[in-house]
Amino acid sequence: MRIALFSECYLPVTNGVVTSVVTLRETLRAWGHTVYVIAPGTSHPDDDADVFRLPELPFPRHPYHFARPFPRLNVDFGRLQAQLVHCQHPFTVGSLGAKMAQKYHLPMVYTAHSLYDNMLKSAKSPLVRSMGEQSMLGMIRRFCAKADTVIAPSRYTRDALRDDKVQSRFAVIPSGIVPPILRPEARNETRQMLGLRPDTPLLLCVGRLGPEKRVDVLIRAAALLRQRRLPAPLDDFRLALVGDGQTRAELETLVRDLELGNRVVFAGTQPHTTIGDWYAAGDIFVMSSPVETQGLVLVEAMAAGLPCVAADYGGAREVVLNHETGLCVSLHTEAFADAIEWLLRNPEARERFAANGKRRAQDYSPETMARGVLDVYEMALYSPRPILPKPSPLKFPTERPQRRRPKNAGRRL
Repeated sequence: MRIALFSECYLPVTNGVVTSVVTLRETLRAWGHTVYVIAPGTSHPDDDADVFRLPELPFPRHPYHFARPFPRLNVDFGRLQAQLVHCQHPFTVGSLGAKMAQKYHLPMVYTAHSLYDNMLKSAKSPLVRSMGEQSMLGMIRRFCAKADTVIAPSRYTRDALRDDKVQSRFAVIPSGIVPPILRPEARNETRQMLGLRPDTPLLLCVGRLGPEKRVDVLIRAAALLRQRRLPAPLDDFRLALVGDGQTRAELETLVRDLELGNRVVFAGTQPHTTIGDWYAAGDIFVMSSPVETQGLVLVEAMAAGLPCVAADYGGAREVVLNHETGLCVSLHTEAFADAIEWLLRNPEARERFAANGKRRAQDYSPETMARGVLDVYEMALYSPRPILPKPSPLKFPTERPQRRRPKNAGRRL
């Protein structure tokens, strides 16, 4: 099969979407399929002949690069002989993919990696929160109506889209991961780099530092834990934040205001090829984001043998099995502090959660994801979804209505 993946971001950007796209592409190519990638950015040394770049537009204070408005392909799409278009976003590049699908009469599949209306609720401007959310919902509904099938990485995502009046055929297919590589010497090397003793507990968070991720909850939980009388060496715990984003400066200010000193480490963005070193160094994985459609980093953490503490919202609650592979808690400082303290004081529970998590992570293999996506492709090609009727346009009167004449219109003074 020949598939064209349209994505707003691709390597060298590192995030959950890119991880999912790369994993799917490499698995399908290993099975003999041809997979093209159309994404913004300049040519990268690791790009192969089937990766096509669009002119990029750097986004201020954001690690991503988006395509310029009204992008044009620098290749004759028809000559690629793609059989199907698979869009990863509903924005500029996704719209281009939808146009190519319509032009060449190809089925289009869309993966809803994010619920963008939820992300907009974290915007600082009340105007953006009110106006942006409704505009975003309208755009998502229109885009999904063009898709033959919408892939959701969790039941939560599918149900949220349905609640938002999105009409489409849905398939729930969790994204798969390649387990992080854990080098035998990585734990000692990484902890020595951080200046940690072998028995110092390290709380690990991997992800973008965006406002919707609520990393401030983890920092405040660390401040609360510091006030509690934990026995040594638990009282010397550290929190490592691996990632970057718009709120990093604000979070660094929060750390200073709370006088946490070196308890919180801002590690910045790390290459995905070496992210296993950080998982190897950690003892407990923490994630406070309430907007995850799945939470791939939770699967990576479980594959690395880390017990997890996650916000009990969204797709995360489908990944972390409460009191089996970790703890799901409410989005409150005290709840996170209590869960972390309980795990710190209970090494047996940490070991049990870690063992269960490793087994759980095997359910999220690249092969399982690729088989599910291929089934969707086959369905889109050979059992297309019936086209939904378009909403009827507003009906305007054919004749101009007569304005009522004021009673005193004919009077003369």
